[in-house]
Amino acid sequence: MFHLSPSFGLLLLAYAVSALLCRRMISVAVLDTPGHRSSHTIPTPKGGGIGVMGAFLLLFFPMRHVCGLEAFTPDSMAIWVAAALLAAVSWLDDVYQWSPLIKLGAQCLSAVLVTAATLPVGTFDSTMTALFAGFCAVIWIVFVTNAVNFMDGLNGLVSGTLCLVFLCLALPFWPSDTPELRLIAALLSFGLLAFLPLNFPHARIFLGDVGSQPCGLLVAASALLLATPDFAPTMPDFHAALLVPCLTAGLLYDVGFTLVRRGCAGEKLLQAHRGHLYQIAFRSGVPMPAITLLHWAFVLWGAGTYALLCLRPEAATALTIFCVALPQLLWTAFVIRRASRHPVGKW
Repeated sequence: MFHLSPSFGLLLLAYAVSALLCRRMISVAVLDTPGHRSSHTIPTPKGGGIGVMGAFLLLFFPMRHVCGLEAFTPDSMAIWVAAALLAAVSWLDDVYQWSPLIKLGAQCLSAVLVTAATLPVGTFDSTMTALFAGFCAVIWIVFVTNAVNFMDGLNGLVSGTLCLVFLCLALPFWPSDTPELRLIAALLSFGLLAFLPLNFPHARIFLGDVGSQPCGLLVAASALLLATPDFAPTMPDFHAALLVPCLTAGLLYDVGFTLVRRGCAGEKLLQAHRGHLYQIAFRSGVPMPAITLLHWAFVLWGAGTYALLCLRPEAATALTIFCVALPQLLWTAFVIRRASRHPVGKW
Protein backbone atom coordinates (compact mmCIF):
# COMPACT_ATOMS: atom_id res chain seq x y z
CA MET A 1 0.00 0.00 0.00
CA PHE A 2 1.01 3.61 -0.53
CA HIS A 3 1.90 5.41 2.70
CA LEU A 4 0.46 8.80 1.83
CA SER A 5 2.80 11.32 3.45
CA PRO A 6 6.23 9.85 2.59
CA SER A 7 5.16 8.68 -0.86
CA PHE A 8 3.67 12.07 -1.75
CA GLY A 9 6.83 13.71 -0.43
CA LEU A 10 8.91 11.58 -2.79
CA LEU A 11 6.61 12.47 -5.67
CA LEU A 12 7.14 16.16 -4.94
CA LEU A 13 10.87 15.49 -4.81
CA ALA A 14 10.63 13.76 -8.21
CA TYR A 15 8.91 16.87 -9.56
CA ALA A 16 11.63 19.12 -8.15
CA VAL A 17 14.51 16.95 -9.37
CA SER A 18 13.01 16.69 -12.85
CA ALA A 19 12.40 20.45 -13.03
CA LEU A 20 15.95 21.28 -11.92
CA LEU A 21 17.58 18.82 -14.30
CA CYS A 22 15.41 19.94 -17.23
CA ARG A 23 16.38 23.56 -16.66
CA ARG A 24 20.00 22.51 -16.35
CA MET A 25 19.79 20.75 -19.71
CA ILE A 26 18.47 23.94 -21.30
CA SER A 27 21.70 25.68 -20.29
CA VAL A 28 23.82 22.73 -21.43
CA ALA A 29 22.24 23.32 -24.86
CA VAL A 30 22.75 20.08 -26.75
CA LEU A 31 20.72 21.33 -29.68
CA ASP A 32 18.19 19.63 -31.91
CA THR A 33 18.87 21.33 -35.24
CA PRO A 34 15.82 21.49 -37.55
CA GLY A 35 15.91 19.11 -40.52
CA HIS A 36 13.52 18.13 -43.27
CA ARG A 37 11.49 16.02 -40.81
CA SER A 38 11.33 18.65 -38.06
CA SER A 39 8.26 20.58 -36.99
CA HIS A 40 10.32 23.28 -35.27
CA THR A 41 12.24 25.96 -37.17
CA ILE A 42 14.98 27.06 -34.75
CA PRO A 43 17.63 24.98 -32.93
CA THR A 44 16.19 23.87 -29.59
CA PRO A 45 17.91 22.08 -26.68
CA LYS A 46 17.12 18.41 -26.24
CA GLY A 47 17.74 16.14 -23.31
CA GLY A 48 14.76 17.01 -21.14
CA GLY A 49 14.38 13.30 -20.67
CA ILE A 50 17.42 13.40 -18.39
CA GLY A 51 15.24 15.25 -15.89
CA VAL A 52 12.33 12.82 -16.19
CA MET A 53 14.44 9.67 -16.13
CA GLY A 54 16.93 11.07 -13.62
CA ALA A 55 14.12 11.62 -11.11
CA PHE A 56 12.69 8.17 -11.81
CA LEU A 57 15.98 6.30 -11.47
CA LEU A 58 17.02 8.23 -8.36
CA LEU A 59 13.78 7.67 -6.46
CA PHE A 60 12.61 4.28 -7.75
CA PHE A 61 14.06 2.19 -4.92
CA PRO A 62 13.23 4.70 -2.12
CA MET A 63 9.66 4.80 -3.46
CA ARG A 64 9.42 1.03 -3.29
CA HIS A 65 10.59 1.15 0.33
CA VAL A 66 8.06 3.76 1.49
CA CYS A 67 5.28 1.88 -0.34
CA GLY A 68 5.97 -1.19 1.77
CA LEU A 69 7.72 -3.19 -0.94
CA GLU A 70 11.12 -4.82 -0.76
CA ALA A 71 13.39 -2.26 -2.41
CA PHE A 72 15.96 -4.47 -4.09
CA THR A 73 14.60 -7.60 -5.74
CA PRO A 74 15.86 -9.28 -8.93
CA ASP A 75 12.75 -8.17 -10.81
CA SER A 76 12.79 -4.55 -9.65
CA MET A 77 16.52 -4.29 -10.34
CA ALA A 78 16.02 -5.73 -13.83
CA ILE A 79 13.44 -3.03 -14.64
CA TRP A 80 15.69 -0.30 -13.20
CA VAL A 81 18.73 -1.53 -15.16
CA ALA A 82 16.68 -1.80 -18.38
CA ALA A 83 15.44 1.80 -18.06
CA ALA A 84 18.89 3.10 -17.09
CA LEU A 85 20.60 1.24 -19.94
CA LEU A 86 18.21 2.54 -22.57
CA ALA A 87 18.36 6.08 -21.17
CA ALA A 88 22.18 6.07 -21.21
CA VAL A 89 22.48 4.70 -24.75
CA SER A 90 19.77 7.06 -25.99
CA TRP A 91 21.50 10.09 -24.47
CA LEU A 92 24.82 9.14 -26.03
CA ASP A 93 23.02 8.73 -29.33
CA ASP A 94 21.43 12.18 -28.89
CA VAL A 95 24.94 13.61 -28.53
CA TYR A 96 27.00 11.47 -30.93
CA GLN A 97 24.40 10.20 -33.45
CA TRP A 98 25.25 6.50 -33.22
CA SER A 99 24.23 3.80 -35.68
CA PRO A 100 20.56 2.76 -35.47
CA LEU A 101 21.76 -0.81 -34.87
CA ILE A 102 23.31 0.23 -31.55
CA LYS A 103 20.01 1.74 -30.45
CA LEU A 104 18.10 -1.34 -31.59
CA GLY A 105 20.50 -3.57 -29.68
CA ALA A 106 19.97 -1.54 -26.50
CA GLN A 107 16.21 -1.68 -27.00
CA CYS A 108 16.25 -5.44 -27.44
CA LEU A 109 18.47 -6.01 -24.39
CA SER A 110 16.29 -3.73 -22.26
CA ALA A 111 13.17 -5.51 -23.55
CA VAL A 112 14.64 -8.90 -22.62
CA LEU A 113 15.38 -7.66 -19.09
CA VAL A 114 11.83 -6.33 -18.65
CA THR A 115 10.33 -9.53 -20.07
CA ALA A 116 12.42 -11.67 -17.73
CA ALA A 117 11.20 -9.59 -14.79
CA THR A 118 7.49 -9.68 -15.62
CA LEU A 119 6.57 -12.72 -17.73
CA PRO A 120 5.51 -15.88 -15.80
CA VAL A 121 7.68 -18.23 -17.84
CA GLY A 122 7.41 -20.98 -15.23
CA THR A 123 3.66 -21.37 -15.72
CA PHE A 124 3.63 -22.18 -19.44
CA ASP A 125 2.90 -25.68 -20.72
CA SER A 126 6.23 -26.12 -22.49
CA THR A 127 9.55 -24.46 -23.10
CA MET A 128 8.52 -23.62 -26.67
CA THR A 129 5.37 -21.87 -25.44
CA ALA A 130 7.38 -19.88 -22.91
CA LEU A 131 9.93 -18.89 -25.56
CA PHE A 132 7.18 -17.83 -27.96
CA ALA A 133 5.47 -15.76 -25.26
CA GLY A 134 8.80 -14.17 -24.36
CA PHE A 135 9.50 -13.39 -28.02
CA CYS A 136 6.08 -11.74 -28.41
CA ALA A 137 6.68 -9.70 -25.25
CA VAL A 138 10.05 -8.47 -26.53
CA ILE A 139 8.54 -7.52 -29.90
CA TRP A 140 5.74 -5.64 -28.10
CA ILE A 141 8.21 -3.70 -25.95
CA VAL A 142 10.49 -2.81 -28.85
CA PHE A 143 7.51 -1.70 -30.97
CA VAL A 144 6.04 0.53 -28.26
CA THR A 145 9.46 1.98 -27.44
CA ASN A 146 9.98 2.99 -31.06
CA ALA A 147 6.38 4.13 -31.51
CA VAL A 148 6.71 6.61 -28.65
CA ASN A 149 10.05 7.78 -30.04
CA PHE A 150 8.68 8.20 -33.59
CA MET A 151 5.74 10.29 -32.35
CA ASP A 152 7.90 12.71 -30.36
CA GLY A 153 7.95 15.43 -32.98
CA LEU A 154 5.47 18.07 -31.87
CA ASN A 155 5.43 20.27 -28.77
CA GLY A 156 3.77 18.47 -25.87
CA LEU A 157 2.32 15.65 -27.96
CA VAL A 158 4.29 12.76 -26.48
CA SER A 159 5.22 14.32 -23.14
CA GLY A 160 1.61 15.32 -22.40
CA THR A 161 0.23 12.03 -23.67
CA LEU A 162 2.65 10.02 -21.54
CA CYS A 163 1.94 12.19 -18.50
CA LEU A 164 -1.77 11.45 -18.80
CA VAL A 165 -1.13 7.75 -19.48
CA PHE A 166 1.01 7.38 -16.37
CA LEU A 167 -1.42 9.42 -14.26
CA CYS A 168 -4.19 7.03 -15.34
CA LEU A 169 -2.03 4.00 -14.58
CA ALA A 170 -1.27 5.39 -11.11
CA LEU A 171 -4.97 5.14 -10.20
CA PRO A 172 -5.74 2.23 -7.84
CA PHE A 173 -8.91 0.71 -9.31
CA TRP A 174 -7.80 -1.00 -12.55
CA PRO A 175 -7.91 -4.80 -12.94
CA SER A 176 -4.74 -6.50 -11.71
CA ASP A 177 -3.62 -3.22 -10.16
CA THR A 178 -0.34 -3.56 -8.25
CA PRO A 179 1.75 -1.21 -6.07
CA GLU A 180 4.70 -1.87 -8.42
CA LEU A 181 2.83 -0.44 -11.37
CA ARG A 182 1.36 2.48 -9.42
CA LEU A 183 4.69 3.68 -8.08
CA ILE A 184 6.38 3.46 -11.51
CA ALA A 185 3.51 5.38 -13.09
CA ALA A 186 3.34 7.97 -10.31
CA LEU A 187 7.07 8.73 -10.41
CA LEU A 188 7.07 9.14 -14.19
CA SER A 189 3.92 11.25 -14.23
CA PHE A 190 5.37 13.74 -11.72
CA GLY A 191 8.64 13.88 -13.65
CA LEU A 192 6.73 14.60 -16.85
CA LEU A 193 4.55 17.19 -15.10
CA ALA A 194 7.73 19.13 -14.33
CA PHE A 195 8.94 18.85 -17.91
CA LEU A 196 5.68 19.64 -19.70
CA PRO A 197 5.56 23.44 -19.11
CA LEU A 198 9.01 23.66 -20.73
CA ASN A 199 7.77 21.82 -23.82
CA PHE A 200 4.21 23.05 -24.40
CA PRO A 201 2.91 25.23 -25.91
CA HIS A 202 6.32 26.79 -26.59
CA ALA A 203 9.26 24.39 -26.53
CA ARG A 204 12.28 25.53 -24.54
CA ILE A 205 13.55 21.95 -24.56
CA PHE A 206 12.61 18.57 -26.07
CA LEU A 207 12.55 15.16 -24.38
CA GLY A 208 15.04 13.69 -26.84
CA ASP A 209 15.60 9.97 -27.22
CA VAL A 210 16.86 9.87 -23.63
CA GLY A 211 13.30 10.57 -22.51
CA SER A 212 11.04 9.13 -25.18
CA GLN A 213 12.68 5.71 -25.48
CA PRO A 214 12.86 4.67 -21.80
CA CYS A 215 9.39 6.14 -21.21
CA GLY A 216 8.15 4.03 -24.12
CA LEU A 217 9.88 1.01 -22.60
CA LEU A 218 8.11 1.58 -19.28
CA VAL A 219 4.73 2.11 -20.97
CA ALA A 220 5.14 -1.28 -22.65
CA ALA A 221 6.30 -2.79 -19.35
CA SER A 222 3.11 -1.48 -17.74
CA ALA A 223 1.05 -3.76 -19.97
CA LEU A 224 3.08 -6.76 -18.82
CA LEU A 225 2.71 -5.72 -15.18
CA LEU A 226 -1.06 -5.50 -15.61
CA ALA A 227 -1.10 -8.87 -17.32
CA THR A 228 1.05 -10.49 -14.62
CA PRO A 229 0.26 -8.87 -11.24
CA ASP A 230 2.65 -9.24 -8.33
CA PHE A 231 5.49 -9.98 -10.73
CA ALA A 232 4.55 -13.13 -12.59
CA PRO A 233 2.29 -15.29 -10.41
CA THR A 234 -0.16 -16.50 -13.05
CA MET A 235 -0.76 -16.86 -16.76
CA PRO A 236 -0.99 -13.50 -18.58
CA ASP A 237 -4.29 -11.65 -18.22
CA PHE A 238 -4.77 -9.98 -21.60
CA HIS A 239 -8.06 -8.44 -20.49
CA ALA A 240 -6.23 -6.35 -17.89
CA ALA A 241 -3.33 -5.56 -20.22
CA LEU A 242 -5.75 -4.09 -22.78
CA LEU A 243 -5.80 -0.90 -20.68
CA VAL A 244 -2.38 0.18 -21.99
CA PRO A 245 -3.29 -0.01 -25.71
CA CYS A 246 -6.51 1.86 -24.89
CA LEU A 247 -4.54 4.68 -23.26
CA THR A 248 -1.84 4.83 -25.95
CA ALA A 249 -4.09 4.27 -28.98
CA GLY A 250 -3.29 7.69 -30.45
CA LEU A 251 0.43 6.89 -30.57
CA LEU A 252 0.23 3.22 -31.55
CA TYR A 253 -2.41 3.70 -34.24
CA ASP A 254 -0.53 6.54 -35.95
CA VAL A 255 2.67 4.49 -36.12
CA GLY A 256 0.87 1.33 -37.24
CA PHE A 257 -1.14 3.15 -39.89
CA THR A 258 1.97 4.91 -41.19
CA LEU A 259 3.98 1.69 -41.39
CA VAL A 260 1.21 -0.07 -43.31
CA ARG A 261 0.71 2.89 -45.67
CA ARG A 262 4.41 3.22 -46.41
CA GLY A 263 4.79 -0.54 -46.83
CA CYS A 264 1.93 -0.66 -49.34
CA ALA A 265 3.54 2.25 -51.20
CA GLY A 266 6.79 0.32 -51.48
CA GLU A 267 8.76 2.80 -49.37
CA LYS A 268 11.67 1.83 -47.12
CA LEU A 269 10.20 1.41 -43.66
CA LEU A 270 13.46 2.24 -41.89
CA GLN A 271 14.02 5.46 -43.82
CA ALA A 272 13.41 8.75 -42.00
CA HIS A 273 10.23 10.50 -43.10
CA ARG A 274 7.57 13.00 -42.07
CA GLY A 275 4.49 11.08 -43.09
CA HIS A 276 2.85 10.43 -39.71
CA LEU A 277 -0.73 11.58 -39.44
CA TYR A 278 0.16 14.25 -36.91
CA GLN A 279 2.90 15.54 -39.22
CA ILE A 280 0.59 15.66 -42.23
CA ALA A 281 -2.02 17.52 -40.20
CA PHE A 282 0.57 20.05 -39.04
CA ARG A 283 1.99 20.48 -42.54
CA SER A 284 -1.54 21.08 -43.86
CA GLY A 285 -2.00 24.00 -41.49
CA VAL A 286 -3.71 22.50 -38.44
CA PRO A 287 -2.41 24.44 -35.41
CA MET A 288 0.13 22.60 -33.29
CA PRO A 289 -1.74 23.05 -29.99
CA ALA A 290 -4.91 21.59 -31.52
CA ILE A 291 -3.08 18.43 -32.64
CA THR A 292 -1.42 18.02 -29.26
CA LEU A 293 -4.62 18.56 -27.29
CA LEU A 294 -6.44 16.09 -29.52
CA HIS A 295 -3.89 13.40 -28.67
CA TRP A 296 -4.32 14.17 -24.99
CA ALA A 297 -8.04 13.71 -25.50
CA PHE A 298 -7.37 10.30 -27.07
CA VAL A 299 -5.87 9.18 -23.74
CA LEU A 300 -8.89 10.33 -21.75
CA TRP A 301 -11.23 8.71 -24.28
CA GLY A 302 -9.34 5.44 -24.00
CA ALA A 303 -9.42 5.54 -20.20
CA GLY A 304 -13.14 6.32 -20.12
CA THR A 305 -13.97 3.68 -22.72
CA TYR A 306 -12.04 0.99 -20.84
CA ALA A 307 -13.60 2.00 -17.52
CA LEU A 308 -17.14 1.92 -18.90
CA LEU A 309 -16.92 -1.15 -21.12
CA CYS A 310 -14.09 -3.38 -20.00
CA LEU A 311 -13.86 -3.35 -16.22
CA ARG A 312 -16.27 -6.29 -16.05
CA PRO A 313 -14.76 -9.53 -17.38
CA GLU A 314 -17.97 -10.38 -19.20
CA ALA A 315 -17.84 -7.15 -21.23
CA ALA A 316 -17.09 -7.48 -24.92
CA THR A 317 -13.43 -6.80 -25.60
CA ALA A 318 -14.20 -6.31 -29.29
CA LEU A 319 -16.61 -3.48 -28.45
CA THR A 320 -13.93 -1.79 -26.35
CA ILE A 321 -11.39 -2.03 -29.16
CA PHE A 322 -13.91 -0.66 -31.68
CA CYS A 323 -14.83 2.31 -29.48
CA VAL A 324 -11.16 3.14 -28.87
CA ALA A 325 -10.35 2.83 -32.58
CA LEU A 326 -13.30 4.94 -33.76
CA PRO A 327 -11.72 8.35 -32.98
CA GLN A 328 -8.54 7.20 -34.74
CA LEU A 329 -10.50 6.34 -37.88
CA LEU A 330 -12.27 9.71 -37.79
CA TRP A 331 -8.91 11.47 -37.29
CA THR A 332 -7.45 9.58 -40.25
CA ALA A 333 -10.37 10.57 -42.47
CA PHE A 334 -10.02 14.20 -41.40
CA VAL A 335 -6.26 14.28 -42.12
CA ILE A 336 -6.69 12.67 -45.55
CA ARG A 337 -9.44 15.14 -46.45
CA ARG A 338 -7.43 18.04 -45.07
CA ALA A 339 -4.34 17.06 -47.07
CA SER A 340 -6.40 16.79 -50.24
CA ARG A 341 -7.63 20.36 -49.78
CA HIS A 342 -4.29 21.75 -48.55
CA PRO A 343 -1.64 19.82 -50.51
CA VAL A 344 1.47 18.99 -48.48
CA GLY A 345 3.47 17.21 -51.15
CA LYS A 346 4.84 13.73 -50.66
CA TRP A 347 3.62 11.97 -47.54
